[in-house]
Amino acid sequence: MRLDREALEIARHFFNENKPVAAICHGPQVLVSAGVIKGRKATCWIGIRDDIIAAGALYEDSEVVVDGNFVSSRSPSDLHAFGREMIKLLK
Repeated sequence: MRLDREALEIARHFFNENKPVAAICHGPQVLVSAGVIKGRKATCWIGIRDDIIAAGALYEDSEVVVDGNFVSSRSPSDLHAFGREMIKLLK
């Protein structure tokens, strides 16, 4: 998905319009490619940690990280916390 121009435009639109964005596991790779993760607090699958840091994200090793309209989690084992925070964001 990170190579799909339309997917990247959707990600940019959601960030630019301050709409809810949620990414888990490798999902933040799309945000790296869209150029929207710089300066944002985030977490992800450990295997792409260096990629999001290199893109300017403020990495946290937590089950869920919330930064304004953006929620991220590391893995499926974090789904409970991820879902809880997504629902809060959507209310």
